[in-house]
Amino acid sequence: MLVWHASWAWMNELMDMRGRAGDWARPAVALTVADVIAMGSLVDALPPDECTEAARRAMAVWGLAGVGVRRGADWVGVMLIAPSDGLPRGHPLCANGLDRDTAGVILACTDPSVPAVAVGKRLLVGLSRRMRGQVTGIEAQASPLSALATPLAPSGAWLSKLGFQRMRYPLNRYRLECASLVVWLQRHVQPYRPHAVRLATRPAPANRVGGK
Repeated sequence: MLVWHASWAWMNELMDMRGRAGDWARPAVALTVADVIAMGSLVDALPPDECTEAARRAMAVWGLAGVGVRRGADWVGVMLIAPSDGLPRGHPLCANGLDRDTAGVILACTDPSVPAVAVGKRLLVGLSRRMRGQVTGIEAQASPLSALATPLAPSGAWLSKLGFQRMRYPLNRYRLECASLVVWLQRHVQPYRPHAVRLATRPAPANRVGGK
């Protein structure tokens, strides 16, 4: 069962991120409504009906309900998203809502047996690659205290390590600007070799040297 941790062994995370990760180190995959329904207790922080409806709305708008990372047949990391008009009732993001061009993280959790920051970055890499060009930013509501972090309102320290920036308002709201996603990806995907994300580049013609 996936649970949320308020603190992590940072040295272990660094070792895993530098190429010594176990078999959890796979690229994040896009989740469908069927995937979310099949997760059952893994997403039980959300009421089943609300969770399914949010997944359907996200699929309709962006073509995915979120992303997940597997270890064998088990999920070790999950990040679900929803548009402004698809937030589950009573979710922490509902207090101040979202702009229409923003995706909201409605659930984020990792298995305690894997490094939370490393897996979290893998989730965000997978999500960011698929959301570029579709939204201007990705936002998450953090818990006011790390000790009170939940899958619906994760730790602000964890969000910061993933690349989110704390907003001045609303309180405890964190945002990742999609305009900076190319820089973010270049900065964060290198630790994940041999599954590093390759940004699309246009090769120079073979008969051109030095830009001439």
